[in-house]
Amino acid sequence: MTATYLVTSALLVLSVLAVRHHRPSVSVPVVVLVLATAAWNVLRAMRGPGDTDPSVLVAANIVVVQVCAVAFYVACRRLVQGRWLVSPWLWIGAVWIAAVSFIGMVPAVGITDGDHYYDSPVYVVHLAYSFTLLGGGVLTLSTRQHDPSRHVRRVVVAAEVAAVLIITFQVLRPTLTPLAISGLAFVMVWTTGHIAAWSRSASRADRLMDSIGVFIFVIDRAGMLQDWNGPAASLLRLMGRTASHGMDLAQALSMPSHFSDGSTVSLHVQGAELRTALSVHAVDPLARGGDLVLMFRPVRSSLESSSFPTVSGVLKGHDPATQTLGRKAALETVRAAAVDGTPVIRVVVVPRGPRRADEAMFLIARRLEARAADRGFPDVEWARLDTWTFVSPLIDESFEVLTVTVPVDDLGLDMEVTLHEPVPGESPAAFVRRVSDAYGHDTAQGS
Repeated sequence: MTATYLVTSALLVLSVLAVRHHRPSVSVPVVVLVLATAAWNVLRAMRGPGDTDPSVLVAANIVVVQVCAVAFYVACRRLVQGRWLVSPWLWIGAVWIAAVSFIGMVPAVGITDGDHYYDSPVYVVHLAYSFTLLGGGVLTLSTRQHDPSRHVRRVVVAAEVAAVLIITFQVLRPTLTPLAISGLAFVMVWTTGHIAAWSRSASRADRLMDSIGVFIFVIDRAGMLQDWNGPAASLLRLMGRTASHGMDLAQALSMPSHFSDGSTVSLHVQGAELRTALSVHAVDPLARGGDLVLMFRPVRSSLESSSFPTVSGVLKGHDPATQTLGRKAALETVRAAAVDGTPVIRVVVVPRGPRRADEAMFLIARRLEARAADRGFPDVEWARLDTWTFVSPLIDESFEVLTVTVPVDDLGLDMEVTLHEPVPGESPAAFVRRVSDAYGHDTAQGS
């Protein structure tokens, strides 16, 4: 077994080179998990198969096990929930438990005595703590077990199987537990190369919400459905179809495959005719073969509004028109950035002529998300501060953001981009006021 431990440890160290840092908030705890698991295997090799006496090696082994559990839990939460911030109390508690466990397992202290360290109450508390974190991480991943992404589903199943093996080995053959943890570490390394799958999956739930009666579909250039909002799902449901990723939208709506901007489209729903005005926009006009946003706006219909069922999935704190965080959440975001000392990007949209604010802001929000994802930051959360303003904390402060006006000619508007940094001694409330009042742009100009 000694050779197996050492070979596994070497493979784990080499696997660090395979970690992709598309999202450092995930990749960093994954690297910690991999290195801690490697250290665990080395310690098991040094201790030997029959080492059950309390010792410094056992104490060190317990600490690296706890490091593995904490790193796995943090990585899982950030994979599923995006920009999840670890509470300082979690770090304080983790360090305190690790210190107490190490000291308590050293024979010279006298807390753990006898021939077998696993009879000690210190070890029992350690097991409960570590398995709680392991279970919490697996349960967090399990919330995505029906995710549209095949990669996400595979990772969830692999984590669940690994958790069962870890528990089984710990009960029957504890010497095999570090090998099972190693398998889980390799799975986490693998998923760092597919961060975009997790990001799209996380954002899908945020997009399934009401959008003021406009049916919004996002399709690729082949006409296959990529995303949709709540009313769009209800529309398909009334037509006897269930919205699904990769669906041929033209076939589902029983209309020609060509979607023409500004055209009037008649949809036949439950024996009635629903006339809509169709707007077609590219998510990113600079990307060849990029996705298209289709907006079907009812203009005249023989359908009663009560025919549409209530759409579930409206998320608290979100702006239903743009499917970004709403004003209340925007203010909280700016306040949290002030506390953390994080700069805030502010994007003010200036229409050149009469424009529907919600429609223009929806398209701008999608383009901002696409641009952030292209630059390796798929989890940037934009918040709608007012009618024509978006804000977001600057995730990577190494990026230089200049005050600039960006023309968006195909939409007939401009974007004024500015960076606001907290000033030393400035209170969070003052920073929120400064960012909110920077332009006073809530007047619906052009709307």
